[in-house]
Amino acid sequence: MPVQKQVIQKTALAPTVLIAGGAGFIGSHLAETLLLKDARVVVLDNFKTGKRNYVEHLLNNSKFALFDVDISRGLPEEIGTVDYIFHLAGLESYLFNQSDVNLDALLTNALGTKNLLDLATKSQAKFVLASTIDVYQGMMSPVDLNKYFGGTNEEEKKFSLTEAKRYAEALVWEYFKKNTVNARIVRVPEVYGPKMDFSASGNLGSMLNDMVNKKNLTVFGDGSKKQYYLFVSDVVSGLVKSLFGPNTEGKIFNLVGNEPFSSLEIAYLLKSLADGGVDIKFKPEPSSFNFFDVKSPDRENLEILKWEAKIPFRTGLIKTLTAFGYNVNENTFKPSKLIEEKLKAKVAVSSLAPVQEMTPQTVEVKQGITSLAEVKESAFSQQEYKEKNGLGLKINFPRMSFGFNNRILIPISILLSFILIFIILPVGQTYFTVKAAVKSLEQIPTLVTQLDSEASKNKANEAYISFSKAQNSFSKIKWIFKILSRSEQHDSINGLLSSASYFSKSAYNLSKAANPFNQIWETIKPNSNKYLVDEDFDQAKVNIEIAKNNLQLALANIKNTDINALPQSLISNVLEYEKMINSVSDGLYVLLSATESVPELLGSDEIKKYLILFQNSNEIRPTGGFIGSYAILELEKGKIKSLTIDDVYNPDGQLDVRNIKVAPPKPIENFLKETRFYIRNANWNPNFPNSAQDIDNLFYRLNGEHFDGVLAVDLAFVQSLLRVTGPTFLAAYNEEITADNLFERTQFHSEFNYSSGSDQKRSFLTILGSKLLESVFALSKEKMSDLFNNMNKSLNEKHILVHILNSPFAAVLNEGHWDGSLVSTEGDYLYVVNANLGGTKSNYYIENKMKYEVSSLTRDGLLRGELTLDYTHNGSDDAWPGGPYTNYVRVLTQTGTKLTGAKLFYAEEPEKDIFKEVIISKEGAYNSFETNFKLETGKELKLVINFDLSNRSVINQENMEYRLYWQKQPGTLSDSVEFVFNPPFGLTLDPSVSTVSIEGEKGVVRDNLLTDKSYYLKLK
Repeated sequence: MPVQKQVIQKTALAPTVLIAGGAGFIGSHLAETLLLKDARVVVLDNFKTGKRNYVEHLLNNSKFALFDVDISRGLPEEIGTVDYIFHLAGLESYLFNQSDVNLDALLTNALGTKNLLDLATKSQAKFVLASTIDVYQGMMSPVDLNKYFGGTNEEEKKFSLTEAKRYAEALVWEYFKKNTVNARIVRVPEVYGPKMDFSASGNLGSMLNDMVNKKNLTVFGDGSKKQYYLFVSDVVSGLVKSLFGPNTEGKIFNLVGNEPFSSLEIAYLLKSLADGGVDIKFKPEPSSFNFFDVKSPDRENLEILKWEAKIPFRTGLIKTLTAFGYNVNENTFKPSKLIEEKLKAKVAVSSLAPVQEMTPQTVEVKQGITSLAEVKESAFSQQEYKEKNGLGLKINFPRMSFGFNNRILIPISILLSFILIFIILPVGQTYFTVKAAVKSLEQIPTLVTQLDSEASKNKANEAYISFSKAQNSFSKIKWIFKILSRSEQHDSINGLLSSASYFSKSAYNLSKAANPFNQIWETIKPNSNKYLVDEDFDQAKVNIEIAKNNLQLALANIKNTDINALPQSLISNVLEYEKMINSVSDGLYVLLSATESVPELLGSDEIKKYLILFQNSNEIRPTGGFIGSYAILELEKGKIKSLTIDDVYNPDGQLDVRNIKVAPPKPIENFLKETRFYIRNANWNPNFPNSAQDIDNLFYRLNGEHFDGVLAVDLAFVQSLLRVTGPTFLAAYNEEITADNLFERTQFHSEFNYSSGSDQKRSFLTILGSKLLESVFALSKEKMSDLFNNMNKSLNEKHILVHILNSPFAAVLNEGHWDGSLVSTEGDYLYVVNANLGGTKSNYYIENKMKYEVSSLTRDGLLRGELTLDYTHNGSDDAWPGGPYTNYVRVLTQTGTKLTGAKLFYAEEPEKDIFKEVIISKEGAYNSFETNFKLETGKELKLVINFDLSNRSVINQENMEYRLYWQKQPGTLSDSVEFVFNPPFGLTLDPSVSTVSIEGEKGVVRDNLLTDKSYYLKLK
């Protein structure tokens, strides 16, 4: 039976948008914008003028579809119905050099337009045709078909497009009038911006191409012909508003800026942005035909759109050049008044010679001069020329009389001045501006964590300006490097400065993106009257994307830098810098996902309810500790709607009262003598998302509601908060709670002399939690960085576990290992999970040491592991809160491992073989070796587990690598670990790539298990 193709149909869940010509310069920008607005985007393109690499990165988005199709021959059968249609095909064709694009443009704007209008009719979709403001330019056709659209190649390409667009507009008018298609037309001028094809543009594209390739700029004729230009983001904005805005049906919109620009104006503007010496050359007009003078289009309908061009021409040129990797000099200024006067005078090309000879910014325009023709070198003496057109400085050396000939003094003075101006000043300026830039960048992380995005943004801007100045001054001493035959070193340092400039730009946009997160902190405070603004996060996503692009450019400059050509003292710093860029780039994925998910998680659309578990790590359990208390947090539009803290025995008591019976795991049943699965014990699964689901299900049986997420925190996290906020005084108990006495006072009020479910425990935790929240919200800006650093540390050390349901952000939490799930790995894996089932808080006194030794005793390369777990009970007696330690231990290993032995060693007692007593089970994808023991106070024991590793870890000619992932148990602090690897006979470890120390022939690591650990060994 043939496979049926999936048909795209419009849906109420998200707008379905079709973009014909969506892989083109404008279309690709439009597609990116619409995807950011959460639309479903379908792109049609035949890639004759569009480029696949413009949209390939969008294929990772599930809401994006791409079809390679010629719309003049029909539309794909997979397209059923859509909500909106953008017809951009055939818009950029006329200036390409392919021989068939004229015919393609005619067919696309004729048959292609008809096919799209038929789809609009069928789908009842809103339709927009992108046309050109030159649509009614043209000429009478001559009698010779060989010159139907004109006598030159430029005329043929230009007027064939205007004819095609004129026909397309007429076709849209017919469908609007007779078929009642919801249509409109948007006419655009010449469009420029990132991703533009220079060969698809006129004078502007040619000049930009010359700039990027370090060539002089060419002006044809007198350069007085003017054109309108529009930056691509303004075009996209106008197109979107025309189709999504109200009252646009049947309208024609001319998207133009406030004023046109001549090629002469463009040339001088680009020259002012050049990073080096750029000259302007004048050549005769190559065509005998003069295109029509530009006319001001009708702007009346733009008021309906509420649209205006946002990007000034100069800013747009800077953005465009920067996108193509050009180092723009934004600090120079070239007045355009002379050019304007020139245009008014309409002088001949031959009279422009003085313009080529003089620097425009240094010409002093005197009253009475009306054209550049009047600015003659003969108008003033050579001395006046030097004073008025030089650096603006007049240096007079005083007459000196030292008893020797001035013929010696003058050359020495000139030489010293030369050294000062052309060597010392540029070198000094480069050094000090780079130093200032680095200082500004170093302050940004602190400012961001202090929630001061405005100051962070300013520092990033300062850094960018300083790096730009450094590049400019450094370029002035390139001649020295050439003389010393070190041009490569100059280029490498210049590339490094360019990279730093892009990095500063990225930091600037990231600072802007951080602003809505700053607002969260102000919004969530109980006394705040603010609410979340979703649009702020939409803008933040745009800024993150821009930051990502600049970061990629920064990295590209580093990759293209010859590090070996740099001074030796810089190489290590550059390598660290590259590593930092990669780290920031990885972090952008988390930030972008957070930006997309945070509004929803904070209840922007509906109230969100989260369960917070307080785990006492001094009675260790698989996910961090015994659950003694919990809180239910409700968020609405970013604000805390309610926060209720309760004793876990209250809902557990309701399980008894309602006779809700769920069978507990066997170890809990056997050791705790409980026949029900209570919430307090439901964190039994070492995979926290599974435990969270078990707990959520128990609450659901009680109140019929599920939580949107489950969080777990332990005592170490609360202690870290107290270290930031300082001591908290509880007036109701007349006690001061500090990080040092938190455990003891919490235990006193929660365990000593009270009955399960009493108000004593609930009141203490409620007051403590409320006071802590007050203290946190009252933190000064200087303390905020400490708070966020502590929270980040707690996430990495698994003192906070976060499981979110039905959110894309769950994938980010999993990838960061912040959700407490079992980490997936293909190499060797080890996870020791302890569970105190004795009812005491004895883990406060337990010291854990672990040693894992891997060896190969046979020639087949099979590896064998020996795990030694050393437990020491440092308690002095059985009094509260200590006592004997009854532990149920699980050793999780890679699937395919085989248990070969197990022994217990009690101090001063003979070893005990427990091989037959070890339970073998599965936890997720891993094997689990399980046993139990009881350790009295003041005693020590060793548990030794032997097993064969899985076949995937066999060392042979096909596999000469070994990897180990050692996962940390939540709730533990810093267990001592040792890893030893004994290579197979005849093989040695490669110290150049291995991440362990080499001691003799062994690979050895001695560490503390503060976080998950990953080790790699290469054999040879």
